[in-house]
Amino acid sequence: MTIRSSVRGAETDVRSTRERFGGIDTPAALGGLLATIGALVFVTALLAAGAGALAYELNAIDPDGSVREMEVAGIVTAAVVVFISALLGGWVAGRMARFDGVMNGVGVALWMLLLVAVFAALGIFVGEEYNAFQRAGLPNWFAQLDVDELTSGIIVASIVGIASLFAGALLGGALGESYNRRVTAALTDPANRVERT
Repeated sequence: MTIRSSVRGAETDVRSTRERFGGIDTPAALGGLLATIGALVFVTALLAAGAGALAYELNAIDPDGSVREMEVAGIVTAAVVVFISALLGGWVAGRMARFDGVMNGVGVALWMLLLVAVFAALGIFVGEEYNAFQRAGLPNWFAQLDVDELTSGIIVASIVGIASLFAGALLGGALGESYNRRVTAALTDPANRVERT
């Protein structure tokens, strides 16, 4: 059923607008990606400044390349940080895209995963100094799976991190879209009609 109403004398058809402007919005997903990375950098810096007051292990590989043992508390803390950062990024994408916030939130997670994979590949094939994510202490899920001392803790940490990324981005996208739905409802509510005089 098409929702159609007159807003300030203009005819509003929500379904045709959604068909025209909905779907994947690449700039919105990339904006969400930048918000996710920014939040990760900010929170990581705050936790690093805390001088180890909170167990936080985003990666099993130190910036110098050595493998460390993963602890449950560190994995959980890292998952929460990734979830919150992805939630923010998904929300940004959902707000920017206007429609299909969940889809664009998932787009944020896919772009992030692609970026992690690209930097991991650069680190493996070109040189570790080219893996910017490892050097900055950001998620390095794929590179840490390519170590000689691969443990179940590293595998679990990588899976939990990726799952947190997708869950946060999906929920954030839904929250961003819900705001836009409220705006659309306000525009199409007959009580808000203003007839042209």
